[in-house]
Amino acid sequence: MNPRLSITFILSSLLALATTVSISKPSYAGGTKFYCDRVGGEYLTFARTEDGRIYRVIKWTSTDFPAPHNPKNRCYEVSSRFQRNYDNGTLRKIASGIVNRQPVICSGADSNTICNSSNLLFTLKKGANRKQVAARLFDKNALAAGKIASQTGDPEDVMFDFDIYFQNLAGE
Repeated sequence: MNPRLSITFILSSLLALATTVSISKPSYAGGTKFYCDRVGGEYLTFARTEDGRIYRVIKWTSTDFPAPHNPKNRCYEVSSRFQRNYDNGTLRKIASGIVNRQPVICSGADSNTICNSSNLLFTLKKGANRKQVAARLFDKNALAAGKIASQTGDPEDVMFDFDIYFQNLAGE
């Protein structure tokens, strides 16, 4: 066999294999898109899936946020954080915690999630009850489906499985 033909065949085979592997690799970046929109005078964070379905993720009616964040600003900012965390693969669990002495809601990859500035979704007013705020913002039925028992024993802590929550949201 011609050595030049063998090398060409081997290189072609490796290129085909590499292309197949990279195509079959799952990618979060091409899937669900989170965005803010106004419906009936209220701001909501929506998710649009790859198949075009639209889901209401959060309704921004709460006043439990520090100034100067109104529902509109909060919606746009947090929707982009949902997208960033989704793209990073860290929008699996939603948790509550404290960052810079402020109560927060964040996301992480597993039930051991600890809130920090890189996984922060939104900050609440000092003294806000994290569990009560989550119950007002997130869909109650879907929230109940994704609930995970608090591992810290703090009655204000929130922890739920976002994938299960999302699967239980009613589409538009």
